[in-house]
Amino acid sequence: MPLHGSSALIGGRYVVSHLGELLVTGEIADTYHVADDGDLEKGMAKSHDARATAGTADIDVSHYANNQIAFAATTPGMITDVAAALVTFLTGDTIVVRGSALNDGIYAVSTGGVAGTIRTTEATVLEAVGPFVSIAKRAALSNNVVYDRVTGLLWARYTSDTLKLGDASDGELCWNDVAMHFDLHTAAADLAIVVPDTLRIVGGAAEVGFYTVGDIVKCSGFANAVNNYAGYAVTAVVVNVGDLDITLDPSNNVLIAEVAGGARDIKLVCRSAFGMAEGANVAALGGYDNGWRVPNITEMASLLDFSLNPVTPALAAFPSWPDGHVWTSTTDPSTVANAYATGATDGTFLSTVKTATENVALVRLG
Repeated sequence: MPLHGSSALIGGRYVVSHLGELLVTGEIADTYHVADDGDLEKGMAKSHDARATAGTADIDVSHYANNQIAFAATTPGMITDVAAALVTFLTGDTIVVRGSALNDGIYAVSTGGVAGTIRTTEATVLEAVGPFVSIAKRAALSNNVVYDRVTGLLWARYTSDTLKLGDASDGELCWNDVAMHFDLHTAAADLAIVVPDTLRIVGGAAEVGFYTVGDIVKCSGFANAVNNYAGYAVTAVVVNVGDLDITLDPSNNVLIAEVAGGARDIKLVCRSAFGMAEGANVAALGGYDNGWRVPNITEMASLLDFSLNPVTPALAAFPSWPDGHVWTSTTDPSTVANAYATGATDGTFLSTVKTATENVALVRLG
């Protein structure tokens, strides 16, 4: 049955009511006080259907972009960065290079964690600095999913604690950190918005390699604030004669038409939990190529089993649930620089600064 109703902070716990009838807490056996969930057996019992689908899905999350990246003609390969910001790529990471003239591809990092130079197992071709190059981290996430019969939601079964995605290659990603927004198109007067959902680079056909479906981009300099929204997912990239048309997902906001002009730029949003969700859609995680997203606080609360100590989802259904915090998509309204993440062992949520790196779980409608 689909999830309806509301959430509330009760006794230090977020719980969810379904049309005012039952509390989705899972607490149906233990009694701690007269008339609590366990006493009245009013907590809705957890019920999951774990579905094993074949193999893994390769999820790519952009981590860095710059026009100061160069490649040496060596075996093993060598990638250098004048801006000295390659330190996020660590030994053992799988990276995806995009936007270069000669070296686009997938590489295994053999020596990483160094700001100016990393080495790859695969050879690289001599290429000087010039175009904007972006580098994503790739992680193989199991296609296993869990259907929650109580809420009608579908969850990725294995969460990001086992993935090599974050800066420390532990799967942790930031919610949104403007310091992790990197230039793809510096300030110019050639950006336009063409309704209903197209960002156009006038005369920018040569930049086609800079933009990748599933990436999140942020524009600035437009007259209408909605066009400067914190991030739109790229759903298509098409050369239109001499122009480049970048289709953006308008599900959160409706773009407003603007002709080219002014000083406008495009930045790539990197190391983002939302980038991981878009990467899951591109990779068709669990066989689904749309709908994967970061869960909101109500959905996350409904997943937790309050009969467990510490409070986690049912471990049989989610055997790799991380020990650390897990992001929700819900902003803290009292401190908008923060978002809520799972936190304490009693099931309360923590208001966490959005620049922090935490684990990521993915959900979609079943």
